[in-house]
Amino acid sequence: MMLRCVSRVLASGLAALLALGSSAHANEGAGAAGSDGVGRLVCAAPGGRARVEDGSGWVAGAADTVVTAAHIFFPAGETIDPRSCIFRLYGADGTVRAAARVRYMRSPWTDRRMRGDSAQDVAVLKLDHPLAVTPVVAQPRGLGAQAVRLLSFPAGGGDGPSAASGEAHAFPLGPVHDAVAGLRVSEPGRLFASSVASAPGSSGGLYVARGGMVVGVHVGRMCSGGECFGFGVRFDAALMAMVAAVAADQAPPPLRLASR
Repeated sequence: MMLRCVSRVLASGLAALLALGSSAHANEGAGAAGSDGVGRLVCAAPGGRARVEDGSGWVAGAADTVVTAAHIFFPAGETIDPRSCIFRLYGADGTVRAAARVRYMRSPWTDRRMRGDSAQDVAVLKLDHPLAVTPVVAQPRGLGAQAVRLLSFPAGGGDGPSAASGEAHAFPLGPVHDAVAGLRVSEPGRLFASSVASAPGSSGGLYVARGGMVVGVHVGRMCSGGECFGFGVRFDAALMAMVAAVAADQAPPPLRLASR
């Protein structure tokens, strides 16, 4: 079976991305369930270059705790110190209504043996102060086919959350380790597939089902044969435990990240 990645999530050196219609990313997230705590991460690029907007995240567990995708901090084989990042929430008019610097990050990807594994591509951030927002409340749940929305900040999408709609369903692949394609999935049961359109910057966004039930965190897109689909990490017991530990400030001290 031929696999290829179409996102920097799994193969940051590949330039090919799916061409997505702009209508899928209309700024229609305001008022959506959970959108109040969905924000944008802005980090200093490796080597001290100009600041860049890297991805999305959402406040969960506590008002100073954010869930996002781990690969945001490991672009193209480099590393970004999470303490160089700021998490921003925006108002309906596009202005920054709240911001906080990241104190530390907890993620399986801080272990180099885990890095690059899409089933572990999640990070929980501790901010330097609480934000005036109600944290998302999530519970581990099984995932059948269901309608979902992806709340995120795709690049070029403006200063408000995008809400793209589609369907989430079971991840269609088994364990994979394809060095040529840049793809590794150790635990496919932690992932789900999605028909929701996404773009660079959507990584770390929040998938919600009807009634505001949290489904998981957006990771990226891939292709298998002629079929391309988005995928995310389910909000399972392991992720819930990691969020609870960071919310209680029980995470280990910040790691000193260094470029390879």
